[in-house]
Amino acid sequence: MNPSKLLFASILVLAVSLTVMVSVSMIEQIHAAKYPYKAQLSGKDEVPPVQTTATGEAEFTLPANDSMKYRVNVTGISNATAAHIHMGQVGKNGDVIVDLLNTPSSKDKDTAYGSIFRGNITASSLKGPMQGKTLDDLAAAIESGDTYVNVHTADHKDGEIRGQLSNADKAEKSSSSGSSNSTVGFSTLTE
Repeated sequence: MNPSKLLFASILVLAVSLTVMVSVSMIEQIHAAKYPYKAQLSGKDEVPPVQTTATGEAEFTLPANDSMKYRVNVTGISNATAAHIHMGQVGKNGDVIVDLLNTPSSKDKDTAYGSIFRGNITASSLKGPMQGKTLDDLAAAIESGDTYVNVHTADHKDGEIRGQLSNADKAEKSSSSGSSNSTVGFSTLTE
């Protein structure tokens, strides 16, 4: 191959690689902006801890148009009996404040790998200590670290996997000290 064709091919490969990297980065930023509230779910965060290989990730939007959208992706559980947002700080159990599974506004799907539940939360969805409050009140509780997501199964009626909800943007900015965070990404589950 002559040198000018080799140079052209190298530049082309570099340009395509950079385009792909920039596109992936932009998609990740758009997704993070759309779902700023997140929780990584595991058995070790249950109170008391549960031995399980199941994991999950829950994501919630900011309140907009009288609604908050959510998506919970669970791997290793295809028989969830309930999923909720609970009021409670790390290491403490608390009351259910939002149902996330089998509600009139949720779309739930079991797959060969696990489960996906998604839907919308409205002020009328709030219960327990949040009943009668607004979605802004729910967002404030999430921001203050006072909420967690819990997925229950027949074998673990009090919850098999759990994760504290937080503002992912704030958590990412505060963890810029170089510590490594273990996260569970979305698996190949499709909607």
